[in-house]
Amino acid sequence: MINGPWAFQPYEAAGIHYGVAPLPTLPDGKPMSSFLGVKGYVVSTWSKDKALAQQFIEFINQPQYVKARYVATGEIPPLKAMIDDPLIKNDEKASAVAVQSARATAMPGIPEMGEVWGPANAALELSLTGKQEPKAALDNAEKQIKMQIEAMQASNQ
Repeated sequence: MINGPWAFQPYEAAGIHYGVAPLPTLPDGKPMSSFLGVKGYVVSTWSKDKALAQQFIEFINQPQYVKARYVATGEIPPLKAMIDDPLIKNDEKASAVAVQSARATAMPGIPEMGEVWGPANAALELSLTGKQEPKAALDNAEKQIKMQIEAMQASNQ
């Protein structure tokens, strides 16, 4: 199963025993890449207390507080400086996410990405279950994604 850190807590709550690892290396020696999504904090231009908001942003990104948040919530630290911290390095989940994040490509922040996941997941399932050859499954997914994006864009005009 391929998933992300958002799935850890629901798996654990369901009593599912699982392991976590970076995606494997391809036959050409290159590690598999993935999309990288991020969570951010924003200060509205209409904020009445921009100085306080700035202090919050600076506070929440200090390594000791990032570490405390990780301990309390399991949220993987977003700071590169934390990757070598023993708490992260010795945690199977956090270290695998850190390694995969270094190999990842930033996910485009566009609405069209919502049209990718269904066909991509279907192609992956069809390939892994042997119901379709990987190339055919991905070619079909690409066609479906393009059609869905075209339909989405047409409905927005």
